[in-house]
Amino acid sequence: MVITYFVLSALIGLLSLVGGYEVVPTIEDGIPDHLNFTTAPFVKIGHGYYYIEINAPKNWFDASESCHRLGAKLISFETIQEWDLINRYLLRNQIYDIYWTSGADLAHLGKHGWFETGNPITLQIWYPGEPNNQNGNEHCDELGYRGSSDNYNVLNDRPCEYTRRYICERSYPKTASFIIW
Repeated sequence: MVITYFVLSALIGLLSLVGGYEVVPTIEDGIPDHLNFTTAPFVKIGHGYYYIEINAPKNWFDASESCHRLGAKLISFETIQEWDLINRYLLRNQIYDIYWTSGADLAHLGKHGWFETGNPITLQIWYPGEPNNQNGNEHCDELGYRGSSDNYNVLNDRPCEYTRRYICERSYPKTASFIIW
């Protein structure tokens, strides 16, 4: 019985204190730079978080599955700014290779879209004459085709069975904070 009164008194005391303070919750996209928090194996590029596989080439399906195991998805370029940021990061870090993206025409042959989002590819990022579905079996899209040390701005369709490195993107983390005063 004494314990019940003690708990009840403590609860009433806490509730009376809450009335004297204001609690302001905030939720933000991303992780504030001042926090010492690692996002490895993902790197922050612009406002996004990306995993760039540089060791183990995989076919498009295995690459997509590997991204899903990381809680991510193959990269979909939604804006030209994102495209430019990723390309500049690869060039600045001298990462020259060919990478799978989520681009494909597997859902609707002849209509390339971002498989992970379902949105059509509307950016002008194709290599001239691409996509061309050469030999009738190019359905997955790669970044870096005929890229050079100063230009990655080329997207190309390839057979999905080819092995390539890949880039995964992860949803922005949320940061919740509470200000009590």
